[in-house]
Amino acid sequence: MLTGTNLVYTKQYNLRIVHEVIRLYGPLSRADIARHTELSVQTVSNLVKELLDLRLVQEGGRRSEGRGAPSTDLTINPDGAYALGLDLDRDHLTGILVDLAGQVRQRIHVDFDSPSPEQALDMMCDIAKSLVERQGLGLDQVAGLGVGVPGPMHHTEDGKGYLVNPIALPGWQKIPLADWLRDRLGMPVYLENNATAAAVGERWYGAGRQLGTFFYIYFGSGLGGGLVMNGQPYGGFTGNAGEIGYLPTILGRGIGGSAGEEPPYVGQRFNMPRLYARLREEGSDAHLLEDLDRLLAEENPTLLEWMDDASDHLTGLVLAIEYVLDPEAICFGGRLSDRIVGGLMERVARQLPERRITGKASGPKYFLATAGVDAGALGVATLPIYAVFAPEHTVLLKQRREQGNIERGLPRPIASR
Repeated sequence: MLTGTNLVYTKQYNLRIVHEVIRLYGPLSRADIARHTELSVQTVSNLVKELLDLRLVQEGGRRSEGRGAPSTDLTINPDGAYALGLDLDRDHLTGILVDLAGQVRQRIHVDFDSPSPEQALDMMCDIAKSLVERQGLGLDQVAGLGVGVPGPMHHTEDGKGYLVNPIALPGWQKIPLADWLRDRLGMPVYLENNATAAAVGERWYGAGRQLGTFFYIYFGSGLGGGLVMNGQPYGGFTGNAGEIGYLPTILGRGIGGSAGEEPPYVGQRFNMPRLYARLREEGSDAHLLEDLDRLLAEENPTLLEWMDDASDHLTGLVLAIEYVLDPEAICFGGRLSDRIVGGLMERVARQLPERRITGKASGPKYFLATAGVDAGALGVATLPIYAVFAPEHTVLLKQRREQGNIERGLPRPIASR
C-alpha cells in the first residue's frame, strides 16, 4: 500500500534528522546544522528548541565565526535517554544499561547452560531491574528493553510477532518472550536476532556510522549475520535476512547429512558447544569463550586446526556476501575475542586473492567490530534508542502497525518524556 504523509510526520522526521546530525558531527552550531540538513536556520532553531526542552541535546561552548554574536555549540545529552539490552544465548545472558551517547553505564553477565524459558525469564527481569536500580533510575525512566536471541526468528501464528528459535534454544517452542517481558516489566520490548542487533549497534555507535551498506558477520554460540542497507537494518521478508549460518556447506560432509539428521550447513562448523566438547575430549579445559583465548595464546593445535577449517568456510561466505550484496564493507564481530576474530580475518585475507575470480577489480573493506564481546548486548540496547531517534523513512508513513513495530524494533514516533 502506498501511503502519504502530513506536517506532523514531517516534523517528527526532521527532529530525528537534526538529532542525528548532532550525534554524528557534533559539536555543531545551529548554522552548521542548517548547512548539513539543508533546512532553514529558523526551522533548525525551532527543532533545536524542542530537542533542548526534551533534554536530548545540550548547549556547550560558544565560538566566534567572524562578525556577529558568537554561536553556541550543541551536543548530544548523554543523560537524555537510557535503554536496556539483554543478550540471550544458550550459554550466557548479558545485560547492559546504556545512555543516549552509547556509553555502557551498568553491566551484568551470567554464564549458564540452556536454561528453561521460565528460568531465563526470571533472570532477565531480575537483571533488568538491577541494572536500572544501580543507576538510580526507575523502569519508567528507561526508553525500553532490547532483547537479542539467536536466529532465525519464527513468526507467531497470527503473524504479528516473533518467537525465539527452538533450534538454538531447545525447549523454547512457541515462547512469546517479548510479550512475557512486556507484561512483567511494563515497558516497550524490542525482540531481534542478535546478529542484526549487533549490526544496528555498529551502525549507531561504531565504525558503521559512516557506512551506507555493510554486512556484519556475528560469532556467538554459532554463526549469524546482519545486513545494513542505505543506513538502515534490513530484515527481509520474514525478518531473517543475513542468516548465513544456515547456508549448506560444500566443503566436507563430516557433520550431519546422514539419514534422519540435518544436512550439513556452515554454522555447524562454528558451533561453540561442539568445539568445547572436542577440546575437552582431547584433554583441554574449555567451557567458556575466555578459555579459547587462553588456548590460542598456548597455540593449542586443536583450536588452531578449528580456526583453519572455520576460515576456509568463512572465506566462501565472505565471497558470497561480496558477490550477491556488493556491500561497502564487511564487519567481523560478536562474542569471540578480538584476538580470535582477528586471527580468522587474517586467514580469510590470505585465501581471498586465490579464491576471488579474476577480473573483479576490488572488494569491500573489512573491519573488526568496535564493541568487543558485548556486541550483541550493545546492539539490542541500541534498539529502543534507535526506534525513537533514527531518521528512518517509515517515520513519514501515516499508517504503521504499532504493535508489530515494537515487537521487532522498528521506529515509533518520538515522544515527550
